[in-house]
Amino acid sequence: MSNIQGPFADTSDMPRVHTMFRREFGLLPALVDRVRAADRARSRIVADHVEFLGQLLENHHQSEDESLWPKLLLRGHEEVAPVVHLMESQHQRLAANIAEVLTELGAWLVSAASERRETLGSALERLVPLLKEHMSLEEERILPLAERYVTAAEWAEMVQKGAARVRLDDIPLIMGMIMYDGGGEIGPPEVHALADAAPRAFASYAKRVHGTATPPRSAG
Repeated sequence: MSNIQGPFADTSDMPRVHTMFRREFGLLPALVDRVRAADRARSRIVADHVEFLGQLLENHHQSEDESLWPKLLLRGHEEVAPVVHLMESQHQRLAANIAEVLTELGAWLVSAASERRETLGSALERLVPLLKEHMSLEEERILPLAERYVTAAEWAEMVQKGAARVRLDDIPLIMGMIMYDGGGEIGPPEVHALADAAPRAFASYAKRVHGTATPPRSAG
């Protein structure tokens, strides 16, 4: 184990990000189910939202794959390796599920048929519980390890690298999505100036996607 010096990572923002993913992915099956057959305009709106969430999740997992798992494996005791390898395998499984969802999404958009909508809905129904299980285990097992083996500077660098892969125009929306279930500013300090616009950005987006500026909040 490397002899690293604190201060160590403050991981308190991670559960807030997970809460956003739980809420938004949890709402997807019903969102898809409510699209009427042949309503191409509405299906495009919903599809764009699914793709956006998929990109956010891919970015989130990429940050962990590149910056978090290697440090934990290098610095942690032997008991760290099994849970890290489980996280890696879950990321791979979730990536495969997301790929399935995106494939079905494309077929649904081409046909706008009710049977393709149902197939897409089934793919989402399989994805959501796996994602929730993964995030809960990460909060229970990984975040305490990060607070022991990853420095605050390294954690901040991981967050900043993830933020750098996001379009600047999307940052207020993403912040608003995360802040919606409670809490103030989130993300690296350089984006905090955008926090005032975040609730408005999410309210406008949610009204377009969910039909209301106040969609159901996360049930955990």
